[in-house]
Amino acid sequence: MSITDDVFTVFISHKHDDHALAVEVKNAMEGLSPEPGRVDCFVSGIDITAGMDWRREIRGVLSRSHLLVLLFTAPSKNWDWCLYETGLYTRFDKTEVSSVVCMFNPGQASPSPLADLQGVPADTDKVRAFLDLFCHETWKLSDDWRRGALAPAVAPERVEAAARAIAEAFRRSGSASTYYPCHRVVLSLSDSDDISHGIPESARVMEGPNDTSGYTMSLFDLAGGSGKRTWGDLLRAVHGTDADWRRELDGHFLEALDERLFPPIVGRMPASGMSRVGERMYRPMLYSIVRGPAIGPMSPDAAETDRRPRSVTIILAPEMPAPRNTAAG
Repeated sequence: MSITDDVFTVFISHKHDDHALAVEVKNAMEGLSPEPGRVDCFVSGIDITAGMDWRREIRGVLSRSHLLVLLFTAPSKNWDWCLYETGLYTRFDKTEVSSVVCMFNPGQASPSPLADLQGVPADTDKVRAFLDLFCHETWKLSDDWRRGALAPAVAPERVEAAARAIAEAFRRSGSASTYYPCHRVVLSLSDSDDISHGIPESARVMEGPNDTSGYTMSLFDLAGGSGKRTWGDLLRAVHGTDADWRRELDGHFLEALDERLFPPIVGRMPASGMSRVGERMYRPMLYSIVRGPAIGPMSPDAAETDRRPRSVTIILAPEMPAPRNTAAG
């Protein structure tokens, strides 16, 4: 199906839980159109009716879209399908793609498979800059748009209002944080990470209330940092690079990839000596591995790429300190 120059089509990729957010983004972007119908944002659940072959419909919309916007709200969710949609859309080498935008919560980051593509933190200033580009220099966002600026005369107040609406919708989407009784470390893995020996030290720590919280980062004396920490940073902070518990955890990771069971970890991880809980020990446990498809083209010999781990969640369960003997000698 060919791409038309009459209507600028935006495919909004989102999780089912984020449907309300997707509708907000759709309304905000379509509201910048200089005339009704000039911008058409596709949101599944609104634009697919009962009885449709939804897989075929999604492929059809992707093929005629000028821009794909991925709404990435929480790395701990399963993003397999959204990344699959993105992979279908790009179709080319990553370095040639300029028509995929990933919006994500400020303080987090876009998923590792999309790290080379355009990312927009969902705060008002950054969203406004994206919408300004969308309206005034549309060709920089979409290789397939050939009709110049989409909305060159749009009032700055409308762009500001749209940016605020999107940023506020993102804040609402992340407001229902889940309480986790254990510390959780959520890691994001990229295609270049070497997983042959265990959890790679280059894996990126995903920080946020539903991922690796500031309280958990304080165990490593890394709370309030740059937000660009790696698993290697955490290991070094607790002298865990060569620790027995790390070797056990790597072994469990490799066994889990082969879908084999494994016994509990015997070793214990200490908190950083700078931490206020520095004397407490923690039992690391591999909680989950999320696999996902590759982004972009796959070679014929890469049939197993869709089984590659994309994120890993590690639980740190606190051990009760040994009771002190207070009896008189």
